[in-house]
Amino acid sequence: MARQSGGEPAGHSALQTLANQLTRWDAIYFTNIAHRGALFEQEWAFGWGYARFVLLLGGNPGLTGMAIAGIFISNIAHLLSVLILFEMSKLVATRPLSHRSLCFACVSASLHIFSPAGLFLSAPYAESSFSFLNFGGFFLYALGLQAHHDNSSDLRDTLVLLSGLAFALATTFRSNGLLSGVLFCYDIITSIMALRSDVRSGKAKANLRRISVLVTAGILMGVGSIFPQYLAYQEYCVDGKPERRAAWCTHQIPSVYAWVQSHYWNVGLFRYWTLSNAPLFLLATPLLLILISSSIWIRPLGDMSSQATRKETKTASVSADQGQMSPVGVETAQRLAVPQLVLAVLTLTTYHVQVVTRLSSGYPLWYWWLASSIVHKNSVGLPRSNTASRIIVGWMVMYALLQAGLFAAFLPPA
Repeated sequence: MARQSGGEPAGHSALQTLANQLTRWDAIYFTNIAHRGALFEQEWAFGWGYARFVLLLGGNPGLTGMAIAGIFISNIAHLLSVLILFEMSKLVATRPLSHRSLCFACVSASLHIFSPAGLFLSAPYAESSFSFLNFGGFFLYALGLQAHHDNSSDLRDTLVLLSGLAFALATTFRSNGLLSGVLFCYDIITSIMALRSDVRSGKAKANLRRISVLVTAGILMGVGSIFPQYLAYQEYCVDGKPERRAAWCTHQIPSVYAWVQSHYWNVGLFRYWTLSNAPLFLLATPLLLILISSSIWIRPLGDMSSQATRKETKTASVSADQGQMSPVGVETAQRLAVPQLVLAVLTLTTYHVQVVTRLSSGYPLWYWWLASSIVHKNSVGLPRSNTASRIIVGWMVMYALLQAGLFAAFLPPA
């Protein structure tokens, strides 16, 4: 092995340099927490699950070693995210799979590689691990919908519970994983609304079973959010001396995460709406428009799919002009539009708006929207020419390159 003048292996030095360049902004918190645990209350706002996983894999060889372990985890998770998105895109595409459907799946997965999250997906951050787990939950959920259409209730319920477990793990990595629970709320509401007709048709027992499974999946998600907060509550509000209890311990809902976000990061409704933050809103605008447009795009597809279902052509596909999705695929996409739209609204009104470029990487619908335009050239919501999709992809690549340089130089936005 080549050695530098100091006798240190060149490969080792290169790894150290890479770790130093990629350990920026929140990555400093993640590696420190993985190395020695959360010492300060603001550190509880960072993914508890991710820090524990880095420690588990890295074995605590020091800060640089933890950073290298985090980089390894992020890149493996990024690869797995691409593979899951490819398989999920095949699932929602037309049946039987055609060459164009496979192109749709391939383009969807490729777009994730060029996500505006950019270097954050390779750095010791929780973003790529969250995308992997969130995609996994969405994929299991979509498989459950397919099983429901195939009248396989046991398989459907198993897949729903597994999706709840995946979302629970995702929530320990990033708190916005809770938004995926909207899927279960959606299904619970529709199932309750269908109970009256199910009583007449003798399907009430099966519907009640489905509701109980959905509630259980939701509880699993809740555990993923509550467990780290419970640990913090024990440390700051129970085990410590009464005079040293944290201020948030007496809140009606004693959440360390809510306290840290509000007190340290000034996160709250319209708090970020200041003149000095206007450039950050401009930076986030393209992706916010993409998230909102793709969430709206699926509505007319749902209407077409419903018409096909009423005609008892469940295997029929939505017209190629409308994006080449199967009825089950459209049903999946309609549900996935809800957490994505909620994310866009919360980012615009409450979060630090620039983080949308990172958080959006874990939501597949906007990839499908863009891939549909690229492959089919005339998707709903985009012009019949492919100019708009080319501009968007060009912007994604340019933004990722620019952001990588700024990130490595420790410059905002982060």
